[in-house]
Amino acid sequence: MEVTNTNFSDMLPQIQNAINKCTFMAIDCEFTGLNITRNINALDTPQEYYQKVRRNCREFLIIQYGLCTFKYDAKNNVFKKDDFNFYIFRRPVNRNIPDQRFLCQASSIHFLVSESFDFNKLFKEGIPYLNEEESEAYKAAVEESYKRRSDLIQSQQDTTNESIPIPDNAKAFIEDVIEQLEEFIKSGNDELQLPRCNAFYRRLIYQTKTEKFADKICLETRQMNKDRILFATKFKSKENEEESERKKYNEQLKELEDFVGFSKLIKMIINARKLVVGHNMCLDLLHTIDKFLMPLPEDYFDFKGMAHDLFPKILDTKYMSSCEPFKDIITSNVLKHLYDTVSQEPFKIPTIETEDGVQGYSLIDMKEHQAGFDAYLTGVCFLAMWKYLGSSKKLDDKRTFSNFNLLEPYMNRIFLMTLLDNQFINLGGKDLNPPRDHVFHLSFPKEWKTNDISQLFSPFGNVHVSWIDETSAYVTLYKRDQAATALNALSNGESYKIMTYAKRKALLRGVSTPPSSTVLLKKQRICEGPPTKRRKLDSTSSNSDVRPKRSIDPIEEEHLESEDSQSSKRSNKAFMEDSSWD
Repeated sequence: MEVTNTNFSDMLPQIQNAINKCTFMAIDCEFTGLNITRNINALDTPQEYYQKVRRNCREFLIIQYGLCTFKYDAKNNVFKKDDFNFYIFRRPVNRNIPDQRFLCQASSIHFLVSESFDFNKLFKEGIPYLNEEESEAYKAAVEESYKRRSDLIQSQQDTTNESIPIPDNAKAFIEDVIEQLEEFIKSGNDELQLPRCNAFYRRLIYQTKTEKFADKICLETRQMNKDRILFATKFKSKENEEESERKKYNEQLKELEDFVGFSKLIKMIINARKLVVGHNMCLDLLHTIDKFLMPLPEDYFDFKGMAHDLFPKILDTKYMSSCEPFKDIITSNVLKHLYDTVSQEPFKIPTIETEDGVQGYSLIDMKEHQAGFDAYLTGVCFLAMWKYLGSSKKLDDKRTFSNFNLLEPYMNRIFLMTLLDNQFINLGGKDLNPPRDHVFHLSFPKEWKTNDISQLFSPFGNVHVSWIDETSAYVTLYKRDQAATALNALSNGESYKIMTYAKRKALLRGVSTPPSSTVLLKKQRICEGPPTKRRKLDSTSSNSDVRPKRSIDPIEEEHLESEDSQSSKRSNKAFMEDSSWD
């Protein structure tokens, strides 16, 4: 169901009911831009990845939000679903909240246009929002303004206040205002808009009103566009003025509720404490927190704690489909490809019906990249994988869907695109810390390409090259046992400089240099034991991926391509290999 600012308030009770009754819900977002892989290196840690994506959240907006709730009816062994597609756009507020500025990525906008995204509806009828910080700042400003006006009412009744001398350059202006007010008192008009002026001149007008028109007119400052304008109305008693100010204060608080808008729905999701499912949901999660709840913290561990407190049960189907037992069955986990796979044996999609009397998406619609439909499709794929887990344990549907026990290995792990060996954020515990004793930092002339690096390391087997800039890269050996030999053999190069990954990170942190690289490699192997079992490598390529090869959705492929000009230094083959992480 489509939801805009026109019907949002009316729809909220129905949405609240769907959230409260559901077994789980799926979400999806559309943005004004992605651009997440610029400067991201395949060997970044989750902490480094977060810092880079956090900057992305400050630049781009969510413009469409999809929510699909799924409720399991055990009696009839069917899932009932409600789906909603929200258009989201920040309205200009007032001087209490600055106008929001944001970036648009041309390729993202072009792609959405090609998918028939209705930008007219977005800008005309988008649902506004404020996060907690903005909402509190707005409320504080309204309360301060109310207090100031109340104090002013009191001061206008008190004729003992000391007057401010009117400067010579302001006398003509004040005399003109006095003349306008005298004519207004004689007229039958209810109010008079006074000339635009600065805060000091407004103070002089209030003073003049108290001295000359105390029992004849009242003054009120109103916000008009970006200006504050004085209006004169016929005299009211002090009690009437105070009542008028209370009414205005309550109206401003009601207006604040309207500005908070979509953030109220996100708080409903948080308060429900239900399982939230998404596909490749790192950006969805970070933008949801940043736009509708609170600014993302600088500290990565503060973010993990906050995100887990807000969303205690999260499941990313991109991560789930890349793990056992699915990774050998699912060859591509782009959302549409994932659906195509789980629509066939050995998977089976449970029966899903739309709630009675509710309009909703159907799988025959295939409205890809419409956030509401993608949320629905994500939920469908999740259910098919969940059912597969139950079937593999010889469980019927009622036992499978009665709890989340089968899902524990996938809970609270957010998939991180492009990373080589550390592919998720673990919101519920410690992140992986994979051994990287087989990884080197290499500095070289800017004329070098991937083939030059591969040639340098060729005596030690295949490598994966993760470019940092045009003169440096991380080089990962596929044959871990060759690490110490490679470092000894290559340590005296004239045109390049090599060091271990650990030493490079220590230098970047500004800490003392770790032990000698060769000794460090041996100590790591002793402490860590034998290397973990690895997937068989493709021996035909010097940059073959350690994960299953997967085809890429066009929009993902477009935004995975690095925009760094240094990429022109690489060969075409190297660039395609480095940018093909799905």
